[in-house]
Amino acid sequence: MIDIDTLPGSAANEPVYRVILSHYPQSDLFEHVAGPQDWDVLYAVESLTNPRLRDELGDIRLVPPQDRVYGDGASWIMAAFTHPPVDGRGGRFNRDFGIYYCAADEAVAIAESSFHRARFLRESRIDTTTQEMRVIRAQLGPTVLHDVRHLVGDAIYAPDDYGEAQKLGSRLRGANSFGIHYQSVRAQGECYGVMRPKALSDAIHWRYLRYHYDRGTIVGVESLDGSGGR
Repeated sequence: MIDIDTLPGSAANEPVYRVILSHYPQSDLFEHVAGPQDWDVLYAVESLTNPRLRDELGDIRLVPPQDRVYGDGASWIMAAFTHPPVDGRGGRFNRDFGIYYCAADEAVAIAESSFHRARFLRESRIDTTTQEMRVIRAQLGPTVLHDVRHLVGDAIYAPDDYGEAQKLGSRLRGANSFGIHYQSVRAQGECYGVMRPKALSDAIHWRYLRYHYDRGTIVGVESLDGSGGR
């Protein structure tokens, strides 16, 4: 078992990229809230007239009030924490709570999301399809994350078994960690698993992508704004 007290810190202060489905449930309610003093009242009023609010916002109770973010771009950030995994498998470092997975290199973020999209479509027994994706760019930091990059080869880096990594993630979350800096398993590069929304700011829509899927693999990534692709 990894002793979290021995993990080094990794200072982070840079733009990061995250790729999500373009039709991911999204609400702009966080953009209209000035701060936590307004949230409970506005949420109560909105929920009386909007039965879809819970689906769009997720479960706000999963995020402690002191960690919530508001204002421009806040919904892109908060969605990762208020919509925990529902597939039973979870993410590498989380199973029953949300994490904002991202990378400083957009290509690494694309590689990570391509793997997970392909696995989902393969398990859904879909042969061929396209899916439109959205790239979100946000500012990470300044903050300090727990650094596990030196532990490559440990069970937390198993390609398809997240058991040990999720145990580590749960312990770090219990210790109020801001997140994990780790090596990508899907590409040459590094990733972040951010555990507290307030480590992030200035999230914006960056661009649209179209993933081309064929019999188990994402075979092409097309940029829908003419800025390139692969």
